[in-house]
Amino acid sequence: MSIKKGKSLQEKLKNLRTEIDSADKILIEVLYHRFKAVKKVGKLKKKLGLPLVQKERWEEVVIDRVKRANKIKLNELFVRAMLRIIHQESVRIQRGKK
Repeated sequence: MSIKKGKSLQEKLKNLRTEIDSADKILIEVLYHRFKAVKKVGKLKKKLGLPLVQKERWEEVVIDRVKRANKIKLNELFVRAMLRIIHQESVRIQRGKK
């Protein structure tokens, strides 16, 4: 491989990593806004006397998000695992735990 081609590939790698870094920052911001809404939902559920975990709602969410993920060819097992982690954090937030 020529030096020029090697530098070109290194620059391409650097640019792609910058793109990933930007996507990660957006992902963190989106989660922040999601969890702010989750906290508000938890307060409303408490006022309404609803349980924190509503199984039917959770199942609807998973079905919808998996369908969306499948349309853009995201790995379904990964998406389900990610949703499970987000849901666990949402329940923790709604319980008011730090």
